[in-house]
Amino acid sequence: MAPVARIPVPGLRELKKQRTRATLIDAAVQLCIDQGYDNTTVEQIAAAAEVAPRTFSRYFSNKEAVLVAILDEVVGDVAAALARQPLDITQYDALARAHVETFSTEQYGSTASFERMRLLLTIVNSAPALGLAPFMFRAGGYHHRAMDVAAQRMGVTADHPSIRILFDTWAVVMGVACNGLGTPDGPPIEPDVVCRRIESVYGLFARLWAPWVTPGPTPAGVSAE
Repeated sequence: MAPVARIPVPGLRELKKQRTRATLIDAAVQLCIDQGYDNTTVEQIAAAAEVAPRTFSRYFSNKEAVLVAILDEVVGDVAAALARQPLDITQYDALARAHVETFSTEQYGSTASFERMRLLLTIVNSAPALGLAPFMFRAGGYHHRAMDVAAQRMGVTADHPSIRILFDTWAVVMGVACNGLGTPDGPPIEPDVVCRRIESVYGLFARLWAPWVTPGPTPAGVSAE
C-alpha cells in the first residue's frame, strides 16, 4: 500500500497568528470604511482589534500595508486565472482576461474575490492621499504570485526586466479602469461595471500600439481631459 502524504497542520501558535492578522485586517477595513482612510490611525486599528500597537507592528509596517495584504489576496486569485490562459495570446491579453475572469464571478471568479476588490476600491478611491494609481505602483514593488505565473508563461525568471515592465504598465491600466468607482459621483463597484471598465480601458491601451488614425470613443466613465 502506497504511503499517504500528510498535509502539514498549523500548530496553535501559527493559528493564533493567522487569527490576529485576520482580525487586524478586518478592523482596519471597517474603520477605513466608517471614518475614512486618512482619519484612521494604527492606534485605532489596534484598539479595535483589541491588541497593543506594538502587536500591529509585528504584522504590518503601517496601515497601507494592510491594504497591500488585501491586494495580495486579490492578485493570488488573478494569478490562478492567469495560469489558465492560452499561450498563443499576448501577455497583456492574458492579464486582461485573467482579471475579467476573476471579477466576473460567472466562470472561474468567486464572490470572495470580488468582495475583496470591492473593499479595496471603496477605501482607496475615497482617500485623496492614496489615489488608486500611485497605490498600485507602490504595491507593484512587492513580488507576487502573478509575476511567477507570467514569468513561467514567458520562459524568463521572475526578476527579468520584462516582468517589471509588464506589471508596472498593467498597474496604469487598472488605475485608470478603477478610478472613481464607488465614489459619490462615480459608477457603483459591481462586477459587470468593473469588468466593462477593464475591457474598455484595455482596449484603449491596445490601440496605442498601432498608428493613431482617428480618436475612438472614450471609455465609459473615463475622462478625456
